[in-house]
Amino acid sequence: MNQLLKLINSRKRIIGICFLLLIAVYFISGFYNPLILTDYNYTSSKVPVGFDGYRIVHISDFHCKEFGTDESELIAKIRKADPDLIVFTGDSIDKEHSIDNYRDLLEGICNIAPIYYVNGNHEYDSDAPLEEMKELNEKYHINDLNDASAVIEHNGDSILLSGLDFRLTMQGLRSKIDYANTSIFNILLYHGTDKFDGIAPYNYDLVLSGHTHGGIVCLPFVGGIITNEKELFPKYDSGIFTSGLSTMISSRGLGDAAIPRFHNPREVICITLHHTS
Repeated sequence: MNQLLKLINSRKRIIGICFLLLIAVYFISGFYNPLILTDYNYTSSKVPVGFDGYRIVHISDFHCKEFGTDESELIAKIRKADPDLIVFTGDSIDKEHSIDNYRDLLEGICNIAPIYYVNGNHEYDSDAPLEEMKELNEKYHINDLNDASAVIEHNGDSILLSGLDFRLTMQGLRSKIDYANTSIFNILLYHGTDKFDGIAPYNYDLVLSGHTHGGIVCLPFVGGIITNEKELFPKYDSGIFTSGLSTMISSRGLGDAAIPRFHNPREVICITLHHTS
């Protein structure tokens, strides 16, 4: 009997040690957040036939973070996606990091596909190099879509790409946003994923956003638990969401926040449009 009890206790200790090791591995591995390419397919009868298979790379919250020498790792991910269009949805720069990384990125991708951008909140940090960013955007022919729209043509068809400059309040946002033209397929770029409830009633078919960094700390079956503004359990952390006639794709982003990322990979998003009858 004593030997049996010793065997049971020994097995319990082994199970306990293994359990603790698993917890340790889970915790330590959580801070390894590699750069990934996330693919989404968007299918709608409103997507024009000429845009069937059209690929859009969505980049958000770059924060001038370094990904390999001269941004080689990030550039390679974007090239791998083989996009027809590249969009930036804000916080491309900030006051903490060198704008040289932004320059390297633009130099590496400016000839891949047309590029459009909107500003986020960090472009307006008091010490952020906003003017330098504007000069680089002009040099590399990056199209400013802040409070503007552009008709995108492909294979004889067209869609409307619109953008909004960042506004902290819905009151300020409503002074700029207008109802979507429902006779054409509409894409809206806006930095603040958390404003989707206010944007959705304006009936943009596809909204591309960021800002929440995917909830920063991500847990199984829960998702992101905190925003970079210290708000708990964001409704829209990362992924694809639908409200009314609008679908939003929220990016986990690329850069860092005050709180370290946990099980929250940095991502480049590629969206493939599909026409359905």
